[in-house]
Amino acid sequence: MSNQSEIDLLNTKELFDFLQGEMPEGFQIPKKDIPRLTPDQAMTVIWYLGNKHWQVTDHIERCGVCGEIYDTWGAGFCLDYGREPYHFCDDCMSSEEFRRKAKRNPNRKERRAFLAGEWP
Repeated sequence: MSNQSEIDLLNTKELFDFLQGEMPEGFQIPKKDIPRLTPDQAMTVIWYLGNKHWQVTDHIERCGVCGEIYDTWGAGFCLDYGREPYHFCDDCMSSEEFRRKAKRNPNRKERRAFLAGEWP
């Protein structure tokens, strides 16, 4: 992972935590003004900023299994079908949920690779 990717990941994790009420060191905000979003709401804000305004990088995702924030340029996988994409960090790519969703993936090339045992 490049130095810039590591910085992007750390900054996005800090924003993710901040949106859930965790104040970064050195910042002071009145207690009543501290945001207290759920993890899903926080990730929606990050997604919006990354895709609409590019204020945060758009290659940082949140694993749908464990909730970990990870850099897609160096790790993880996304099964992009259905109502929304399914993101998996490296650790969760060996999970039963990943195997179940990959098996149902309508993308023929990926499905053939999965059934042939060539899938992670």
